[in-house]
Parts: sequence; C-alpha cells; structure tokens
Amino acid sequence: MAVEKSRKRVANGRSGLKRVCVVQPFLSHYSLPVFVELAQRCQIDLLYSAAPPDSGFGQVIPPCAPNIECFPMNAFKPFGDRLGIFHRGLLKYILRRKPDVLFLSADMRNLSFWVAVLCGRLLGVPTYAHGHGPFKKKKIGAAYRSAMRILLRLVTSYICYAPAVRRSFVDFGFDDRKLSVAHNSMVNPFPVRPGEKTGSEMGILFIGRLRPDSHLQWLIGAMARIRKSDGLPLRLHVIGTGREEAHLREQAGKHPWVMLHGEVYDAQNIHEISLDCFLGCYPGNAGLSVVHMMSLSLPVVTHDDLHAHGPEPSFVREGISGLLYDHTDSEQSLYEAVKSLACERETVKQMQANAFNDYQSLVRPSLAERLWAILGGGEQVSGAARVSERISKAADLSSSLHIGGGR
Repeated sequence: MAVEKSRKRVANGRSGLKRVCVVQPFLSHYSLPVFVELAQRCQIDLLYSAAPPDSGFGQVIPPCAPNIECFPMNAFKPFGDRLGIFHRGLLKYILRRKPDVLFLSADMRNLSFWVAVLCGRLLGVPTYAHGHGPFKKKKIGAAYRSAMRILLRLVTSYICYAPAVRRSFVDFGFDDRKLSVAHNSMVNPFPVRPGEKTGSEMGILFIGRLRPDSHLQWLIGAMARIRKSDGLPLRLHVIGTGREEAHLREQAGKHPWVMLHGEVYDAQNIHEISLDCFLGCYPGNAGLSVVHMMSLSLPVVTHDDLHAHGPEPSFVREGISGLLYDHTDSEQSLYEAVKSLACERETVKQMQANAFNDYQSLVRPSLAERLWAILGGGEQVSGAARVSERISKAADLSSSLHIGGGR
C-alpha cells in the first residue's frame, strides 16, 4: 500500500501534492486567479472548453503557472439541448490520470457532469460539486428533487456559492449534512479604498457581460431622466462586452455621457475608471460583478428579485452597502434609487465604507483558501460532514451579510 501511494505521488509530479481535477464549462477572468492561487497548495489539472462566441466572457489565455496543467476539451450536444453539453475526453482523463480529487462545476442538465460524478464514486475519488443549487428556483418538481437527492448521495460534498444557496437547499427540504459553503468572490489586486473617494464623483459604474438580461437600457433611461428633470450631470461608465454591445453603442451615440470602455480586464485600468464613480449599478440579473463593485468602494444598486440573480447579490446589505430596487416597478424604482444616492452624499460615503468592508470580509479568507479547506486540507472522506459544518461556520461571514429584504 505504501509503495502504491508513493508511486501515485511521483506520478502527480511532486511529492506530497494532491492532484485536483478542476472541470469548468469554460474559463473566465474571474475564476482563473482562484485556480492559480489554489495551485499553490496542490497540482491542478484544469479541464475546460471554449466559451461560446459573443458570450461576453472574452478571450481568456490559459495560465502558464506552476502546478497547473491545462486540458482543453471539445464540447458537443449528442442529444440536443435536453441533456446539455458533453465534454469529449473527460472520462478518458479521469480513468488515465486517476486524480486525487474531482472538483466539478455543477450542472444538473450536463451529461458530462453526471458521468464524472458516477466515475468518481465508482473509483473512490472524493468528488465535489460546486454551484448555486436550487437557489434560483421558486419551486422544484419531482424530477429535480430526485436528481438532487441522488447527487447529494453520490458526492463527497456540494459546495455552495453563498450561505443563501445553502439556505435554499434547507428550505426545499434537502439534507444539509453534505453541504459546505465557499463564498463566490474575487480578489481585486487594485481595490479602491473608501478614502480614495472625494464625494464629488458623478459617475456610475456598470461592469459585466453585455447580455439581454443585464437591462442596461433601464439604467440609461433612469440616468437620462435624472439629468433632464433633476439637473444632475451623471455619467455612466460601462465595462464589458457581449451580444448587446452593438445595440448599446447605438444608444450611447445618442447620449455622450455614456462611456463604453469595452473589454477591460486589467485591474489597474478598472481601478482608474472607477475613481470617477460614486456607485455601481447592475440593473438586471447580476452575479460576481457585485463583488467587483464592492471592491471598488461602490455601493451596489440592483433589483430585489433574488431568484433571478446569481447568489452574489445576497451579499448586498439593503440600505447599508447598497439598494435593492423594486423589480415589479423597475423604471420608477430604479430612478428613485439612483436619484436618492446621487443626492445623499453623506449616506453614500458610509455605504462606500460598508461595501468595501464587506468585500474584505468576503476575501479573508479568499475563495481559494476556502476551497482548499474543503477539498484538501487533510480531511478524510468520512469526515465530510464535519468539514461541511466547519467551513460553513467559517464562511458565514456574519448575520450582517444576509439579505435584508427588498425596497
């Protein structure tokens, strides 16, 4: 047995390093630094396919970093959209490489995901699913409930994006013993501290993919109304690309105060752009962009239909680090939210400090550190429940980071 373990360590490249197989649908500029940081603790085999054209994720260059080996995969749909994408080569990789850990992006409609989960179970490889679970669902059917129960039996642990995701599992009656939490976050190497704000900024920042459900037209409409009716010379800075870029450029041509920066992934450039802004706004269905805005000391304005968002807007504290406007009356409510912050600079100043403090809480420890404590920190598979409980307590920042309700 000792000889077998020794051979496995040598095969993994460096003695003592676990080989963690990370399977992602595609790479993103937000997720890549997490895996680079995680590779300081283990050997990462990164399996992914190309992002869809015009998805807004941009061109991500695979990392050239110690302890990371990349395995691009071709994606296809052998059964149409019903069973989602199948990644060619994934099963072959698992059988040949025999990783110590499988870390899978959870997609219940992805055939490859289920193949990897079953393969991990049959081979005795600790397998972790990472996702938002039933968070976006207002109700679930019998088929989904059965599939999720099967998944929770098969995996070592389901790693939730946020405490709100874990609560959604519990609210739907799922057993929480295999649930763990690692706040989905990003470390900004060039944050903006509250002291860098002067109080005279007139800019609003949007950062994210330009897609139909971003609803930037709502924000442009609200700002145009404020400029005309209330005389406030607000400016909109838009960082991102995607399918809606051409339409947005057409709108921007009518409003010279809308500045389109396009694809900007350099953190220092984003830092400089954000210095003109007093708040961040994602009028549509937001995700990790919320955390990015908080790292720039920007209170976040977004809508209050939490099931439509990713889990990350659950980090926004209503009236403390941002505002959640009424999605049932989006135009009027968004207008009132933006106007109120534009006119109440003392309130904004405190919100900016709160947003930055919450960002710091989210990244201390970082997402990579949280994941490593779950995936590899010396815990045995039999201790999965204890690991889940310990990490969840560590990850539950404080009750103050829970949603405070809509506006």
